[in-house]
Amino acid sequence: MALLTLKDIHVTLGDRHLLQGVSLVVGDGDRIGLLGANGCGKSTLLRILAGDLVADAGERAVRRDLRLGWLPQEPRLPTDQAVATAVVQGIAGRAEVLAALARVHDALARDPEPGRLERLLREQQQLDERLEHLGGHDVDHRAASLLSALGMDRAEARCGDLSGGEKRRVALARLLLAEPDLLLLDEPTNHLDAQVTDWLETFLLDRGTPLVMVTHDRYFLDRLCTRIVEFDQGRLFDYEGGYRSYLVERAARLEQEARAESARLNTLRRETEWVKRGPPARTTKAKARIDRHAALLAAAPPPSAAELEFAIPDGPRLGDFVLRLRGVGKAFAGRTILRPFDLELGPGQRLGIVGRNGAGKTTLLKLCLGELAPDQGSVAVAPTVRFATIDQARSTLSPDKTVLEEVANGNDYVVVAGRGVRVETFLEQFLFPGAMKHARVGALSGGERNRVLLAKLLCAGGNVLVLDEPTNDLDLASLRALEDALLAFAGAVIVVSHDRWFLDRVATRVVHLDGSGAVRVHEGDLSLLLERLAAEQAARAKAVAAAEAAARERTRATAARAAPAKARRLSSREQQELAGLPAAIEAAEHELAEVDLGLQDPTTYAAGARERFDDLTARRRTLPDRIAALYARWEELEAIAEQARGA
Repeated sequence: MALLTLKDIHVTLGDRHLLQGVSLVVGDGDRIGLLGANGCGKSTLLRILAGDLVADAGERAVRRDLRLGWLPQEPRLPTDQAVATAVVQGIAGRAEVLAALARVHDALARDPEPGRLERLLREQQQLDERLEHLGGHDVDHRAASLLSALGMDRAEARCGDLSGGEKRRVALARLLLAEPDLLLLDEPTNHLDAQVTDWLETFLLDRGTPLVMVTHDRYFLDRLCTRIVEFDQGRLFDYEGGYRSYLVERAARLEQEARAESARLNTLRRETEWVKRGPPARTTKAKARIDRHAALLAAAPPPSAAELEFAIPDGPRLGDFVLRLRGVGKAFAGRTILRPFDLELGPGQRLGIVGRNGAGKTTLLKLCLGELAPDQGSVAVAPTVRFATIDQARSTLSPDKTVLEEVANGNDYVVVAGRGVRVETFLEQFLFPGAMKHARVGALSGGERNRVLLAKLLCAGGNVLVLDEPTNDLDLASLRALEDALLAFAGAVIVVSHDRWFLDRVATRVVHLDGSGAVRVHEGDLSLLLERLAAEQAARAKAVAAAEAAARERTRATAARAAPAKARRLSSREQQELAGLPAAIEAAEHELAEVDLGLQDPTTYAAGARERFDDLTARRRTLPDRIAALYARWEELEAIAEQARGA
């Protein structure tokens, strides 16, 4: 069943035709990943699906009563609200239902006529059912659980005071709490660490909510998606399955297209030779052949997108060691960031650093760079090391400079693989052809700015690359090119990244920071480390459960061994307790009856009686359990007394 349909969508930005006749059907159960180069129109298509942007032409059809959940790249939150409040109020329609319930309660408090009372009670029941569908009266605990799972522990902070990454986590919690019928997600894993991303994958898989998303997280695409839709030269290509299936099917499509184009060119070559010979007579047969030649010319495919591929320029030769940390520890304001640990980095090695936000990843980078001194231990850097760095904020870019000015930095040439290459030629490897070299950095997209920064970094000629979240805003082609370049780089690399696929391909060693100061150095890829961490966590939980069960069993065994041969008699305190239990049970049952009467009283729902209503509902929840416990205790003490009497 179709949830949302786009038909023949056209969007033009300036003189650029971004979407030309694009059509897409999102069915119930579909989990679609949108792929394509930066700037090809993925986010624009998502905005049209969400109703946030109206296409220049085409049709958008939405199933009636479909509840859409939309996560843009820059979420909009109520700046003056606390995080917890903003998350709860993200449930569409809930505030209106609560307001309607308040009006019904106010009307009930005025002691209406019997006929109106019946209508009001029916309306109250309907509103209660709608509210239950929207999470019930108490959704605060679910909101808190989502925020905690997403790594957001500032529930009382104002939304206007949050960082960009925190805003995205709050917006994501708000969206997931609302439980929409269809999710539209633009880079949902940005600013999420690997373990939170893994939690989000499991959450979305368990819920089974249909979704359409743009993401460059390839494990996320592979695990979640049932379809991949690729933008290529203004056309959409649909593939069944996740990212790995897409790679196989895309390669087969390109191979088939290449064979078809080769056949077209061979035929065109023969037909062109025939046309050049100039047939003497324009017979019907000859005219048909000329028309066929024209059709072959017109059938030329659009030029294929340039494939990003670059080499990292040579830096100074490294010696036997690059970096050596011995017993290094660091704390801030009494909080331990890094407990003492050892680490060594050699030439040709690539170190990945992972951990939750705030665990100390940037602190570790600054220790390696010499920008921070350790509280204990030592950091030794080889004299041949020349660092080249990218920070998360991309702070080294000037928005007023052109791409060429920013990257060249006054130089005409850069040394690549032992030979000089003009900076203009070098920039073409980063997909900045012609006039794009003279575009202002401030006018570029996030992905284009990241490519400028990469080109600038690599032009610097360092032999140790220090990269803090280099994969943010890069499209998949850029990611693959960066991975290939780093694999071929003769120097050393230190990289902080949440991209699991990237680290699995690039890193020869992974350092995991757990957030409590513990540092774990892992030989191998990140996926194996995450599996081991999950297994260790499960083993710890199992061990705790086993220890608790063993403690309970020991308590029972000790009690059994300590039991006297003759039947135990009630102590004087227990005798008094037994004598008072019937009255206590009667009092609790009487209290329950009074609570039920109170909940049936219309004055309970008056505008100023919210405190009474809350008190009655809280007591109504606990009283049945209390009564059951009293009965159980009465039966227990009666059994002991009966056993003593029979002994």
